[in-house]
Amino acid sequence: MKNVFIILIIFFWIGSCDPCDDCDAISFEPTVSFVFINQDSIAELEALSTINSLDIETINSTIAALDPSEVEKIDSLNEVKSKLDSINAVYSSTQSTMNSGLLKVDQVAFLGANSSLTFEDSATAWTIPLSYNGAFTQYEVTIAGVTETIELTYDNYQEVDQERNVLIRAENIRVVNTSYDSLINCEENCVDGETTLTFYF
Repeated sequence: MKNVFIILIIFFWIGSCDPCDDCDAISFEPTVSFVFINQDSIAELEALSTINSLDIETINSTIAALDPSEVEKIDSLNEVKSKLDSINAVYSSTQSTMNSGLLKVDQVAFLGANSSLTFEDSATAWTIPLSYNGAFTQYEVTIAGVTETIELTYDNYQEVDQERNVLIRAENIRVVNTSYDSLINCEENCVDGETTLTFYF
C-alpha cells in the first residue's frame, strides 16, 4: 500500500510539471527574409567595365602596331592598360557585392502597426517579422533615402514545437503588390523562417 501511495505521488508530480500547462501563452512572431538588389547600379558598372575592356583592346592593338623600338610609348600604354585592368577588377568586385544583396537598409516601417525597425549595419538579407494576428501586411522600406512599398499575403497557423510550446507560424507567403521594379517571389513551401523574397530596384 505504501508503494502504491509513492507511485501516485510520483505520477502527480510528473503531471504538475507538464511543460504544456501554460504553453499556449508562448508565441513568437513568424519572419520572412528580404533581399534587395540594386540592378541599376550593377548595369552602370557593367557598362563602364565594357567601355574599359574596349579601351584595353584598342591599347593592345596600338601596342602591336608599334615598332618594338618605341619603348617609351609601349611602356606608357602598358601603364594605362594596367590601370584600366585594376579599375575593372574593382568594378567586378563591386558587382559581386551588389549581386549578393549587401547594402544598408535605413528603415522598415510596418503600416497599420505604427512601428518600424531601423538598422545601423549592412547585410545581404533582412529578417522581417510577420504579424501573428494579421495586424499588418504592408511595409515601407527605405534605402538611401528612397522609400518603396511591399504588400504580403500569408496564412497564420499554430504549431507545437519539441518543447511543446505553441508557436504562431505563417505559410503561403507571397508578395501581392510592390513598388520595386521586379522581384523573385516565393513559389512553393513558402513558410516563415524558410522564405526569402528578392526585390530589384
